[in-house]
Amino acid sequence: MIETLSAFWDFLKKPKLLKFSKDNKSLWRDLLWLLILDILFATLILSTYCILVYFKMIKEYVQVFDIMKKFGLAITIVLACIFAPIIEEFLFRWHLKKKYLPIYFVCFTFGLIFNYFIKSPFLTWPVYIFFLFVALIVQGYFKRIDMRKRLVFQRRSFGYLFYYSAIIFGLTHLGNIKGLTLSDAAFPLFVSSQIFTGLSLGFIRIKYGLGYSMLLHGCFNFILVLLTFFFS
Repeated sequence: MIETLSAFWDFLKKPKLLKFSKDNKSLWRDLLWLLILDILFATLILSTYCILVYFKMIKEYVQVFDIMKKFGLAITIVLACIFAPIIEEFLFRWHLKKKYLPIYFVCFTFGLIFNYFIKSPFLTWPVYIFFLFVALIVQGYFKRIDMRKRLVFQRRSFGYLFYYSAIIFGLTHLGNIKGLTLSDAAFPLFVSSQIFTGLSLGFIRIKYGLGYSMLLHGCFNFILVLLTFFFS
């Protein structure tokens, strides 16, 4: 436990690209303890939320998509524990060890952010097209500069990219909560839980590979699905 938490904390203090570890013992140890840590943190956030709702300090929110009521437990497990982890890990963490893909990730998410605040159906695609051109221009620039300068920039900016990816991961999940906005008091609670999970998944992706971040993601969702099923 101590080794996993210490390695995770050291990585969070200064995120950097790592060579994939082939130590199976540390792999399963890290997966287990980070899964437990994610569940404990989510439980802490949920408990805090319930207490604040009970004392009417914040209003109660509900899930927009209750797929369990619509499809049942078996299909929910397939969707939440297999399809969702695969898709989300490709979207939010695949780019972390790629050369030019982070450029497109950042530009695409900038488009998402702009469209969130603009809220104009007429500008949605023009905004995405604009940021696509920006991404192409930036990629072309990086291809022309000296390789050493590019590697130095990627190394120095990796920490920002890592945390930015986790934050975007958390923010995109807020769409699952009906009526929640950035100005609501419950916003920090919901987003902090998702961001923390994104950080642990990012650490596993960097240290062991995308397949293992999918595995951790799927196990985390599986536990949440089961808890929701039994307590509901």
